Amino acid sequence: MATSSAAFKSREDHRKQLELEEARKAGLAPAEVDEDGKEINPHIPQFMSAAPWYLNAERPGLKHQRKWKSDPNYTKSWYERGTKIFQAEKYRKGACENCGAMTHDAKSCIERPRKKRAKWTNMHIAPDEKIETFELDYDGKRDRWNGYDPSTYARVIERYEARYEAKDEARRKYLKQQQLKKLEEKNSKIEGEGEGGEVSDEGDALKLVESKQMELSKVERRVRTTGGGSTGSVRNLRIREDIAKYLFNLDCNSAYYDPKSRSMREDPLPDADPGVSCRVFSLKSTCTNLWVKIDKYVNMYKFF
Repeated sequence: MATSSAAFKSREDHRKQLELEEARKAGLAPAEVDEDGKEINPHIPQFMSAAPWYLNAERPGLKHQRKWKSDPNYTKSWYERGTKIFQAEKYRKGACENCGAMTHDAKSCIERPRKKRAKWTNMHIAPDEKIETFELDYDGKRDRWNGYDPSTYARVIERYEARYEAKDEARRKYLKQQQLKKLEEKNSKIEGEGEGGEVSDEGDALKLVESKQMELSKVERRVRTTGGGSTGSVRNLRIREDIAKYLFNLDCNSAYYDPKSRSMREDPLPDADPGVSCRVFSLKSTCTNLWVKIDKYVNMYKFF
């Protein structure tokens, strides 16, 4: 490998140099040695192994690629904020005329300008600040968190925790008020119905059966999905406590049920009386009311 300080080579010398480099890469010739006696990898390109002209290197090597400057005594410490070293009892020559500290002058004093300065009163002399000088490395000069005390972040955590606790307490109070409001509405509704609720049980049962039949026959169309395309039509899903419509009639020749779309186009019981379920419900409610009245009269006659 030729250096930048080498003399001009002829065509024959240049050809021999290329052949030698190829032999070194193939392992047929020994590797080149630098000034310190260390072998140079033959696969390293010339622009890396050749030293710049201003270094006046006689032989190629990688010494110029290494860190050749000695590191000073870098430190990771930071200024001790608010540290005082000495407090004088009277004004000293050359000190700050405003506060009396020796470590700064009146122009850079951070205290409030006094009406009567310490130079003339010799009272309330401020202590001298601790002056520190240390050298930071490249990263230390650009570290925006250098000197940050992590323990000060505990105040931020406490503030946010107090805010979350206040939110939770307000939410618990709101939920409690809503529960009390629902209980009051439920109690007022039960008291207002009274005997009128017993009479209207049969009519409510008829309305319930009609609404269920309307829900079974109702068809809704789904909204287009994000993937594109419509998902087709689907019937409203039943309540889990209700019997599925395809279980009303287990005959194979009855109305066809499509499990994929959950649709049944026909009535599984076309010949059934729609009022049967209403009569059963009304009979059950009548028996329940009768039992309640019997218990009421039995408890009433116990006092006689």
